[in-house]
Amino acid sequence: MAAAVLVVMGQAQAPKGPRWEYLYVEQRWVKFEPIDPNANGPQLLQAKLMNELGSEGWDMVQAGTGGYMFRRAMR
Repeated sequence: MAAAVLVVMGQAQAPKGPRWEYLYVEQRWVKFEPIDPNANGPQLLQAKLMNELGSEGWDMVQAGTGGYMFRRAMR
């Protein structure tokens, strides 16, 4: 029994790919504003929070009615 435990523990390895940290932002905390309020036709929107997260290395991986999921490689 002890030999089997040692063999299994000896095969454990560190993860080979990147490790991720995740952030969930609820929809109510995201405020969209028009980029150019005087433009004719379709309006382009921006959210300052989304821009700040993008500049800090966060990538959006999921968007839904309740909020947004972001991830970035652990530092």
